[in-house]
Amino acid sequence: MYSLDDLKTLQPEVDYQGLMAQMPGLSHPRRKLKELQTKGHLIRLKKGFYVFSSEFIGRAYSPEIVGNLMYGPSYISLEYALSYYGLIPERVNVVTSITSQKNKSFQTPIGVFDYKHLAGQLYPIGVSVKAQDDGRSFLMASREKALVDLFCVKFDKSLSPSPSDIREALEDDLRINVNELVKQLNSVSLEAMKESYRNRKWPHLLIKFLMENV
Repeated sequence: MYSLDDLKTLQPEVDYQGLMAQMPGLSHPRRKLKELQTKGHLIRLKKGFYVFSSEFIGRAYSPEIVGNLMYGPSYISLEYALSYYGLIPERVNVVTSITSQKNKSFQTPIGVFDYKHLAGQLYPIGVSVKAQDDGRSFLMASREKALVDLFCVKFDKSLSPSPSDIREALEDDLRINVNELVKQLNSVSLEAMKESYRNRKWPHLLIKFLMENV
């Protein structure tokens, strides 16, 4: 027998199949979903994917987990990750991710989730599992990886940068304090990425620049 309490055993981020599994024998499950949305208990982010309101389920959804699940395979990176690590001064409201699929952006009631494509061979390097306070986890780029990812998608691939261009991009475009940045970077991680990015002009020179300063 279905009850609202059955839904509260689910995670705050939930897909259509998960919801249906908690409504066995219900004659009109789609009608029930619409009712939950009308009452504000359930928020539709895209077709087949939802989050529960914290008031209803008693737990807050995770923007990072939503980012991983909304479109995949993907991991949190770029400006959102750099803000998460405190490497850029601005607060970032768009949840930015890297995907091995095509570029995609979702405008949702809880915010914008933006995905940028990265070639498959570069996709998994420097990605790790981050634990949340509630024991759940999500995939996110390391500091080094998030920065290199940003240079991959942000800067013109046809141009050949100089070391001064790299510093200018960090300080002027991204408003990063380079002296503080290098204190937080891991030279081993940079070394591990160096060979893979040798044919990417901006990321390759960025890695070289950072390794010389770490």
